[in-house]
Amino acid sequence: MTAMLRLLLVRHGESVWNEEERIQGQQDIPLSENGRRQAMALGERLRDVKIDACFSSPLKRATETAELILKASGNSLPIVTLPELMERNFGEWEGKCVAELKVERAKEFARWVTAHYLPAPPRGESIEELLKRVKKGLERILAEVSDGTVLVVGHSGSVKAAICVLFQLPPESFAKLKVDNASLTVLEISEGRPRLCHFNDTCHLRDA
Repeated sequence: MTAMLRLLLVRHGESVWNEEERIQGQQDIPLSENGRRQAMALGERLRDVKIDACFSSPLKRATETAELILKASGNSLPIVTLPELMERNFGEWEGKCVAELKVERAKEFARWVTAHYLPAPPRGESIEELLKRVKKGLERILAEVSDGTVLVVGHSGSVKAAICVLFQLPPESFAKLKVDNASLTVLEISEGRPRLCHFNDTCHLRDA
């Protein structure tokens, strides 16, 4: 039989800074109580799924999400952390609320939004740099696991970047994708060809 890899791409549950609408980037912010409930709800949804490997961003909001999903789903696996799966580096904007930036750095922020988020924020990371980094992480995952189901827990930026990389979408597509907290995106890869099965699925959060 032809080998098929099933990727379960997950954005971490809601964090404390998500609650505050604060830009996190690569700051190591924990999950909120709601975020923990969201991760457990996703784990319950995956209870009948045999997960063969788990990779996560090393940031605690991602690793905690991975731990809770594995626990609730009944899968006992080591979590392999990959720095390549970290959120985009937002440089000087990390820790700021979007509302603050719209006032304090109005012109600069407006230009960035108009440019579809492609340029690097001050001392941050451009979309092209993010895509290149996430591609390296995906290459490592695909090299280590060629068949079975793999849980990959990252961030809004790294999940969207993974989709752009796997489907060879132009960088401008990044700004058109929306990935919610604790959402599930499922891809199947066979003979090097990806197929999108679910995107930004949050049906498990209705009662969370």
